Amino acid sequence: MDDNRIKELLEGAIISLSEHHPTLFEFTSATHQTEWNIAHHYANEVSALFSDYDCDVDISKPNLNNKRPDIVVHRRGTHESNFLVIEVKRDRNDVPEDLQKIRDCWFHEPLRYEYGAVVMIDGYENTSVTLIKSIGIGVRPHTN
Repeated sequence: MDDNRIKELLEGAIISLSEHHPTLFEFTSATHQTEWNIAHHYANEVSALFSDYDCDVDISKPNLNNKRPDIVVHRRGTHESNFLVIEVKRDRNDVPEDLQKIRDCWFHEPLRYEYGAVVMIDGYENTSVTLIKSIGIGVRPHTN
């Protein structure tokens, strides 16, 4: 699967999310939307598109000071099939910091995720997907 196809699938998952949960951003003044809630619903859409893998949300990485990626697409029980790590953001200004977190944490030993993405969803009118690919341990990935 190439970079463009992965990005298309992640963008398609946002479209599916909007179709399956059109009221996801409609809360009363007594309730506030969180990134975790958005990530949970988005992960369900991603899971359907990457059915050859397991999809997990908000798992803790004890060997990395308990850092927790929002969504991982992998095969449980091994680092050999760590395919995609996704950070979900509501604010475009947070995207560069999470891209750096992917580069610094999730692309290196022992995890070695092949791809990383920051998916910005702040309502269905304000979305973006930034995909990066690891090009080797200790080497800076490129941005698409």
